[in-house]
Parts: sequence; C-alpha cells; structure tokens
Amino acid sequence: MLIVGLIGGIGSGKSTVAEMFCQLGAKRIDADQIGHEILQRPDIQIAARNRWGDSIFDANAKLNRKALAQIVFHPSETGREELRFLNFLVHPLITQKIEDQIRQFSESGSECCCLILDAPLLLENHWEKKIDYLIFVDASQSVRVARTQRRGWTSAELDARENTQLNINEKRRMADWIINNSGNLDETLDHVKEIWQNLQTLTRK
Repeated sequence: MLIVGLIGGIGSGKSTVAEMFCQLGAKRIDADQIGHEILQRPDIQIAARNRWGDSIFDANAKLNRKALAQIVFHPSETGREELRFLNFLVHPLITQKIEDQIRQFSESGSECCCLILDAPLLLENHWEKKIDYLIFVDASQSVRVARTQRRGWTSAELDARENTQLNINEKRRMADWIINNSGNLDETLDHVKEIWQNLQTLTRK
C-alpha cells in the first residue's frame, strides 16, 4: 500500500481532494482531526489551562480553538513562542497516532492501494519521511482568501497562519503531482481520477 501525502496552502481544499480519493477507494488519515481529539485529552487541557488560563475555555469547560488560535498565531515573538509551546505539547502525540494508524492499515491486509495522509503541517513536521508520494493541492490566493473568510477568518488571520508554515512555492516544488482546485470540482475530480489510476499502476509494480 502506498502512502500519499496531501500538501497545499490553507484553504486550497485538501480535505475536499482527500474525500475524492476516499470515494475512489483510498483510506485516509486526517491529522487535523487527530489534533482536535488530542486537544480534548484531560492531560492536554490541564497543561493548556496552566499555560493560558481560563480564557481559552468556553462556558462548558471545552477548549475554544479560536481563542487559542488568537494567542498562538499572533504576529509577534510572543505568539511564536506560544505556538512553539503548543507544538511541543501536541505534535509528538499526533505523530504517534499517525504512526499507529499507518501500522494498523498496513497490518489489516486491506486491498486498498493507497493511504492518504491529510496533514496541514506535513512538511513542517518532516512527516514526508513516512510517505511515498506528495500531491500539492493548488488554488489561487483569491480563492483561498474567500474560502477562509467563509470560516470566519480575516485576511490577516490567514497571513498569520501561513507565515508559520513552509513557503507555498516550496511545497509546490516538492510535489510529485499538482491538482488545481481553484474552481470546477468536476475538473478537480477528473485530475484526482487520473492520479488514482497512476497510483494503482505504481502499486502493481
């Protein structure tokens, strides 16, 4: 089974592309979802409360990710230091969970030819060492801004988050395939199907 990583800018539509691959028969590891689950762990919430206080928790004592993001993605040295602490806290756990899921898929005897690793910080965390191929999901800046605005982000919030990631041109350069996901989803699906056929061929070699 091949392990394929999805990379791209924020708002490029990596999750949409991942879902298309799953509809064709791929399996998926969603690192963002794993991160959400880890942030709800009692030990992580205690560490977060000790670091940032009650202001990042809602009335139901659940961690408010938007409030936390405002701290760790603040465009300042303080923000960068808080992000380093958060990464130190959760990334080893995310990495372990990803490795566990890869092993489980590998040992399951599944006939699936492809495991998609959908991870926002795949390259930044050097997870590319765990995979066989990289797919870059491309979308224009204006499209990505519009998509993230629908999430409730401002352009400044998008810039602040992207400034913590590897340069988008460097991500594109490292990819084995590039999918344009700026517009028509039917065209995106056609390209996904083409790559899927290539992956099936590579699996049979």
